[in-house]
Amino acid sequence: MSVYAVTLVREGKAVSVIVTNGRPREAQTEAATELQEHLRIMTGATIPIVRENDFTPSGGTALILVGPGNLAKQHGVNTKGLEPETFIVKTQGKTLILAGEDGGGGKNARMGTLWAVYDFLQDQLGCRWLWPGEIGRVIPRRRTVEISDLDIRETPLIKQRHFRATLQAKHKKDYERNQLGRFFDMGATYEQLSRDERQWLRRMRMGKSFRLSGGHAFTKWWQRYKDSEPGIFALQADGKRRPRSMKKPEFVKMCVSNPRLWELQLAPLRKLARKGARGLWLNACENDGSGGFCTCARCRAWDANPEIPATAMPEVEDGSDVDGGRDHSNLPESLSNRYARWYNELAKRLRQFDPDGRVIAYAYSRYRSPPTGIKRLEPNIWIGYVGFNAYPRSPEYSKMSRDEWLGWSSRGATVFLRSNSLYYAGDGAPQVFARQMAADFRFQVENGLRATDYDCLQGLWAASGPSYYVQARLLWDTDADVEDLLNEFYSAFGPLAPAVRQYYEYWERFTASLPTHPEIKGRNRTQRIQAFPNVYTHEVMDRAWKILKKAEPLVKQASDEQRQLLHNVILGHRHARLLVAALRENGKTGTGEAGKKLLEFRRNIAPRNVLNVYWITANEMRYRVFE
Repeated sequence: MSVYAVTLVREGKAVSVIVTNGRPREAQTEAATELQEHLRIMTGATIPIVRENDFTPSGGTALILVGPGNLAKQHGVNTKGLEPETFIVKTQGKTLILAGEDGGGGKNARMGTLWAVYDFLQDQLGCRWLWPGEIGRVIPRRRTVEISDLDIRETPLIKQRHFRATLQAKHKKDYERNQLGRFFDMGATYEQLSRDERQWLRRMRMGKSFRLSGGHAFTKWWQRYKDSEPGIFALQADGKRRPRSMKKPEFVKMCVSNPRLWELQLAPLRKLARKGARGLWLNACENDGSGGFCTCARCRAWDANPEIPATAMPEVEDGSDVDGGRDHSNLPESLSNRYARWYNELAKRLRQFDPDGRVIAYAYSRYRSPPTGIKRLEPNIWIGYVGFNAYPRSPEYSKMSRDEWLGWSSRGATVFLRSNSLYYAGDGAPQVFARQMAADFRFQVENGLRATDYDCLQGLWAASGPSYYVQARLLWDTDADVEDLLNEFYSAFGPLAPAVRQYYEYWERFTASLPTHPEIKGRNRTQRIQAFPNVYTHEVMDRAWKILKKAEPLVKQASDEQRQLLHNVILGHRHARLLVAALRENGKTGTGEAGKKLLEFRRNIAPRNVLNVYWITANEMRYRVFE
């Protein structure tokens, strides 16, 4: 007698049918298609998909109900009233139900049903998505699929799980401005990679339970208000209210102590509240940049300890130097007191007409550290902490980030992670930081983390793949053990796994040593990239290659899919060698014979998702190590 509750495929033949509701949403249709496709690859059988209003029951055929509907209700599953993104995986009789909360719409559509399908494929059938594209998709093969009794219900702890993608439409425009079409296909290849990236993010259940509405709030305010409301802008040291650089008005800073600024921020939300809107977000994320802050007497009066010299705060590479770095305005190094007070003033006023309204703001740049003179923050303030900003990092940096996080959260704010950590990790050379990043994440979750916004997913899959995989998995399964997740990643390589594990763990140990490396410590990003020949020496690279070659005798035992996975890892290693060779030749990656070989290699590997060659080349241009 079978111990299994539901049989989906028996000896390569479908004995089940996938049933959606009569009018499935886009994500529900995708969920059914993804389930069908993965089971087809797994077993060779194509399970039909029908809508429940076209479905005719037949004896002996199991049902797979994908998404909410009348049939799901008849089997006791009603998704109405579930918390956002909650999903259910359940068997009842000869029926498997995969359904979830699918509210919202457009860019804010929630996808609980799709998460149910991916959870089922991952946890019950052993599917893995190591990186984007077909090569990164790992599907076990079996002729029969039988499912035991299941009754699973999950709601995400992290309400926004977000990596900023780097292969989407807006990035294509940037790449075209950089004339990357000289080197790489900007047509079909780019579009395929873009689809691969989006799909991987969905398969790893990146999504959101609600819209976290933030981002630099005042980038267009100079053009809008410079004539009618000049007093809302920062007073510069020359006595004028204006951007620090008139060529970069998007970096203009605000006079945050000015009540007129507050009213202009609150006015559009008042209108919405009068129409019945509730739970509004007031965006108080100051513009980017580390200079041009207000020097008026009122803002200065809000500052704490104005005599603190610039050297009192540690230098942190966080991305805020986009406007040229700190100015010499004689302001205190930390401006957190004035910003925290501004956030409080806004939060109190917002609550007067929207009790559920929230202020979203950043802890960033010269207001990254917690305030010293503000003991409590209003309970409706969400702070995006722009810290934990690079991997690898020194113990001192890690301690500073943790102390700053606790400083903001202990004052009553809801702190979420708006980190540039992945942006500063890698540059195409092998760097693995899975365990360090996981340890930081564990700390963040234990101390109130409910949303993430990582800038950005560089797509250095062959160089940093275990790190990306582990972090993406943790964002849903927050209590997963990092070693278990690493085992998932490496086991996908089958008999080749021991060599691949040893290879990446070699790089993880090497990466951990980089913060104290004399060629790395205290250097800016351009200098660090140019130092690669002295860091990734011939000896360092040869030791890694010797480890990877241990897989050679086992290749015949591996499946074609496992051999393709290994080949991507090998290509990543070859790319690192070519990158270092180009930098060794003349400090640039796009010139000379070595640079030409590097670009040709990137062109050839682009379709395989070895590395995002568009991003890495554009970044080299930005940091002046190309041509």
